[in-house]
Amino acid sequence: MKRSLVTLSLVAACLAAVGASASAAGIGHHATTHRTVIVQDISIPVPGGAPVDAWLVRPDGPSAPRTLAGVIYLHWLEPPASTQNRSEFLDEAVTVAEHGAVAILPDLTFPWTGTVNGDRRDVDAVKAQERAIRVTYEKLLAQPGVDPTRTAVVGHDYGAMYGSLLAASEPNIRAEVYMSGDATWSNWFFNYFVDLPPAALSAYNALFKGLDPVDNVARLRSHLYLQWGDADPFIAQDVRDAFSAANPQAKVSVYQGVDHFLDQSAKDDRIPWLLGQLGLG
Repeated sequence: MKRSLVTLSLVAACLAAVGASASAAGIGHHATTHRTVIVQDISIPVPGGAPVDAWLVRPDGPSAPRTLAGVIYLHWLEPPASTQNRSEFLDEAVTVAEHGAVAILPDLTFPWTGTVNGDRRDVDAVKAQERAIRVTYEKLLAQPGVDPTRTAVVGHDYGAMYGSLLAASEPNIRAEVYMSGDATWSNWFFNYFVDLPPAALSAYNALFKGLDPVDNVARLRSHLYLQWGDADPFIAQDVRDAFSAANPQAKVSVYQGVDHFLDQSAKDDRIPWLLGQLGLG
């Protein structure tokens, strides 16, 4: 099955889906049984690159220093799904904000809206997206009340792959949820984006040395949560085995009869796990 590129389409109705309403200033309020949550539309400058559009989700009102956790959510790529953008995790971000976290949800661009070329330009594009994600994470850390030692990254599909790079290089990230991501960049690019002869795959893969997700998941040990569907057409058993070998201490859930999107059971498992990791349970 081919996965093609589409332009991101953000719909204001995504806010309504979680009970928030957008004002002219781009801010919505969501009343909950825990606390009121604010959803704010922001643009984050990236030195040398395009700005990142993101949603910032946080508890309303002032917060004392280091009293809030922080979560960065990185979405999937699955055309023509309406959630292949920052809207994918909005309801989960509201939930963690209800419990005392600030969440940031950026729109990602490569390979969502970029061209995969099958050469070193793809490595440069991955690094550029990684830098943009790092700047977004720094924006999260700069939010009032956020404790930099209680942060986590949650990613799905390509979002998970980028999340692995962030978690490996940011020592203050306490936990990571890795959902349905591949082991290497070259595999998905080769299979779904570019036409290269099979003999070229080894050399193409070598270009990404040091960047492959499976080589960047060991640091967190038991603070890594791997979520897989056993009916995922994009992720085979050998990929799941590679991650378990790379981090034998990771928590692993394989959902029977579940595809790449995962399901409500996966969501019901990862939210309390994440809250526990961040001291918000």
